[in-house]
Amino acid sequence: MGQVDITLFYMDIVLTAMWAFSWGVIGGAMKMAPKATLRFCVANLLFAGTVALLVQRTGTPSYVHYQGVEWLVFMGLAAFHSGIVYLVRLDELPTLARRISPILLAMVITLQVPPDGSSYMVRAIVFSLTVAALTFSCFWDCYRGLRNDQFSATVRWAISGPFLLATVAMLARVVLVLAEGPPPPTEGFVQVPHFTPFLWMLTIIVMAMNITMAGLTAGRLVKRFRSLAEQDHLTGCLNRASMEERLSIELERTHRTGEPVACVFFDLDHFKDINDRHGHETGDRALCHVVDVVQSRLRTVDALGRFGGEEFMVLMPGTHLTGAREAANRMRMALEATPLRAHDTDIRLTASFGAAVLGSRESKASVLRRADAAMYLAKRNGRNRVEISLEPIHSQISLQH
Repeated sequence: MGQVDITLFYMDIVLTAMWAFSWGVIGGAMKMAPKATLRFCVANLLFAGTVALLVQRTGTPSYVHYQGVEWLVFMGLAAFHSGIVYLVRLDELPTLARRISPILLAMVITLQVPPDGSSYMVRAIVFSLTVAALTFSCFWDCYRGLRNDQFSATVRWAISGPFLLATVAMLARVVLVLAEGPPPPTEGFVQVPHFTPFLWMLTIIVMAMNITMAGLTAGRLVKRFRSLAEQDHLTGCLNRASMEERLSIELERTHRTGEPVACVFFDLDHFKDINDRHGHETGDRALCHVVDVVQSRLRTVDALGRFGGEEFMVLMPGTHLTGAREAANRMRMALEATPLRAHDTDIRLTASFGAAVLGSRESKASVLRRADAAMYLAKRNGRNRVEISLEPIHSQISLQH
């Protein structure tokens, strides 16, 4: 074995050990996606063990240094695949048969050949095809799992691409092995013409797999922090700052395209009585209950946020005033029909709604003021009702309970 090969072997050991340590810290100490990152840690430890055993290969028959080394690679890829499944939160987990069938088949075949350099061709072909099957599973499950997070196709390809690259490389290796035939044995070790490029290829692929998964993990952390910054800490819906930011974005879009956007305010009726009679814990539960009920009546493009206290706001892009009034009335009726169960008592919840549609040249402050005024008009007119504000004027039309 040449000096370049020895250098590559030891470099691979160091790199995979460093990745294993990094994933261990990320998953163990930092508690970032622990189910996924700890599996990545195990995978890299297996890769490091593989290289450590591989560098000790000689011409002496040894299942540990020949077949065993290849099986460690399979188990490392299986662990990596399992980590990917947890990281991308796949809706439907791959079956156990799909995950282990290629490994079991490879083990059965390679056990039939001697553990030395004379079985190189058989083992190289079986190894390459098995790795191709495992890396393609990594690619496919990563790609379709990222779709659940609404990543663009370009981003999904960039993150899952290294696994597809590994699949293609392994299939290319099968072609090379078949084209070259059995290599001539050298002292103590079977050296093949493309051995050094193959080592470089493995090094690059393992690095790319780890780097892309590290990027995805970091992206998940940033997304989580951003989500926490945008969310109301009690109810889990958006907070006031996030709703005002979204309204600003919708205002710019409305001024640019003329597409309407409805703003709906609603406030729980007699919420102070709930706190006084049942306690603040029940009051908090009531707010969460309201968010669950209202959110289930909204479209995916709509946004629900807590504006303060027991006051909430809904943004509905592409919605005219008639649609906003109908949607607000559906929310109102859903709340009325869904009491909160607390202390063996059904607590009836109602809310007063005010709706306004952003005018073509209206400011954010103006539409918020109009929707808020319509909501307070609903309270003055008897509560548990919907009031709407017409264009930026003070006329309102009521929808009776």
